[in-house]
Amino acid sequence: MWKVQPPPLACDDCGNTMYAKVARTGLRFFAHAPGAPTCAWGQESEAHHLLKLQLAQAARDAGAHAELEVRSPSGAWRADVLASGSGGAEKFALEAQLASITAADIVARTERMRAEGISCCWFTNRPRPPWLGAVPSVRLASADGGGQAVVEGLVRFNSGGWDSARMPLTRFLELMFTGRVIPHVPQLPLRSLAVVWTAPHYVRAEVDFLAEAKRRRHREDAREDAREAAWQRAQERRRAVSRKTNAASRANVLRAAVDAETAARSDPMAATLRERIAGQPELATAITLLKGAHGIQASVGWSTGDPRYAGGVLLVDENGFPAAVFEPDPQRVRREAVVLLAGMLLLFANQHNQRMFEFATARLKRMPASGYRMHFLDGRPCD
Repeated sequence: MWKVQPPPLACDDCGNTMYAKVARTGLRFFAHAPGAPTCAWGQESEAHHLLKLQLAQAARDAGAHAELEVRSPSGAWRADVLASGSGGAEKFALEAQLASITAADIVARTERMRAEGISCCWFTNRPRPPWLGAVPSVRLASADGGGQAVVEGLVRFNSGGWDSARMPLTRFLELMFTGRVIPHVPQLPLRSLAVVWTAPHYVRAEVDFLAEAKRRRHREDAREDAREAAWQRAQERRRAVSRKTNAASRANVLRAAVDAETAARSDPMAATLRERIAGQPELATAITLLKGAHGIQASVGWSTGDPRYAGGVLLVDENGFPAAVFEPDPQRVRREAVVLLAGMLLLFANQHNQRMFEFATARLKRMPASGYRMHFLDGRPCD
């Protein structure tokens, strides 16, 4: 109780009489008489009154000058508690917020104060209000030894991340008034708090950590790029060896095919077979295509029945050199035929036959790495 009951005083907001009271917590305060005309002060709850008184007392205990319910000269805002340090240069609005409010509203109110050079911190003792962290703010709870303590919204940077910190309210305000804790927007995730309070050296620690992490990523990216380049060089070396080996193999197979074509020219059975198939109309179209599209004067080869042409009809140039194969059978593409046909032009009567050849050789894994050079004659789409 009051040792000496203070006399009533007039409300700064509405002029009505206010009377001295004592809360259940022991705090002493002034309030309007029941049934008095309402004003902004009179409409506030007892809990809100008490929190403002606690903020003002903690600010004074921290060495600051603190006043309750201070209006701005412009009338744009009114601070629950306006505190200023010993120098008085910087002013801090300490806002008690227990009622529901949207994050957008509390941000707007904070900006109005900031526009007039007033730093602001919002205080609540409600469990996890949705606006906490949208602006510089903290959550309070009763301390073990009495008084209030900051239990959420104050953090420290430790081992690459942010940890929550607790601190008596008076000590927090002392650090805030002297710039030893400041509002900060963490770059590393911190639950749902967009704005926190922390010491400047923890802000620098986060910046240094992120810079080192970026350097590590760059070093790892460089190593990965080097590994990829080394792998690509190794792949190219293997491809070069494969190309060289394939070229040598193809040259040998082609040389054998040329020798077989030369030998077949003196074989009566080869002459009979050539004469029988040379009159096919589609072959005449294929020979015309070779001349018009590729400048090759072709004719039916003598060694057409050789298995290295996979059942297709061999077309040779004027020197007897294998130039193309008409309608090879994909089921008969084996061994030397794979190597020989990979370096020749394959002709098909229509697109359907060409696609069937592609599908079958791919399924049978008889498709060279670079694929086959193919052309169909009639230009009609596949059915």
